[in-house]
Amino acid sequence: MPLALKMSGRKARNAYTREPASGKKGRAGQKFRLPRFFSWFSEKLKSLGGLKSLAVLSALLSSVVLVLAAVCATSLWLYDKAVTSDFFTTRHVDVTGNVRLSRDMVLQYGGIKEGDNSLAVSIAQVEQSLRQTPWVQEVSVKRLLPDRFVIKVKERMPSFWVHKDGVLYYANERGEIIAPVESRNFLSLPTLTIEPGAEAAVPFLARLLKDLQGGALPVEAGAVASVTVSPGRGIEMYLEDREMRLSVATDDWSGNLARMSVTLGDLARRHELKNVREARAVNGNVWVILNGAARS
Repeated sequence: MPLALKMSGRKARNAYTREPASGKKGRAGQKFRLPRFFSWFSEKLKSLGGLKSLAVLSALLSSVVLVLAAVCATSLWLYDKAVTSDFFTTRHVDVTGNVRLSRDMVLQYGGIKEGDNSLAVSIAQVEQSLRQTPWVQEVSVKRLLPDRFVIKVKERMPSFWVHKDGVLYYANERGEIIAPVESRNFLSLPTLTIEPGAEAAVPFLARLLKDLQGGALPVEAGAVASVTVSPGRGIEMYLEDREMRLSVATDDWSGNLARMSVTLGDLARRHELKNVREARAVNGNVWVILNGAARS
């Protein structure tokens, strides 16, 4: 006989529909809530018996506007008093990290001076002005109320002179121009020349300076009058006091430099260094050109 299906009292649901949780309404069913200020304002209106006219409403709004205006006016008055008060007059500006730039130059470039109101000085503007100068690489300015500033700078350090368009410039260890050579910040440095096609050897300039300072060559850094980066000779130095040229190939920099150092030391011990016109360290050898002769 056929089976009898008994229907329960519960409504059928499929797997794709769900009832909202009890006590919760969907987004469409949520009641709109006024901001707290308007709710408070509404309660005040009710407490006043409905306010048959708009007079009370206007009075309340006018009170709020007057309070805000009074706060703004007081703030402006206090600020004006602060920026004109002698209590905040700048009396000390400490400058650290400057080498090529004098203290007065830092203050001039930064647009800050003693006697200014410390609260009226924009630290962001001072830092931006100093970063735009060619000598300053990094800078930080700190305000110490009521009357002091601390300026810390990190300068770009020059290593060479570079001629460009008839003007002599300071350049860093990568040959990048910093600023023109001026009498107020004069520093005697080797003249740098980078020949066409030698750009790949430019990074060895920094190694040359480091090796000279570390004593890898029996040559004083101050004795180097010029440096030439050449695609054929590598890094070439001219010693003006000895009228001698030294060139080191970059394919085996450390080895060539070591062989050059040994050769120059040997020539000095034999008192023959004064006769050397040129010495080249290349391909595992050192070629020495004497006045009127050459040998390896």
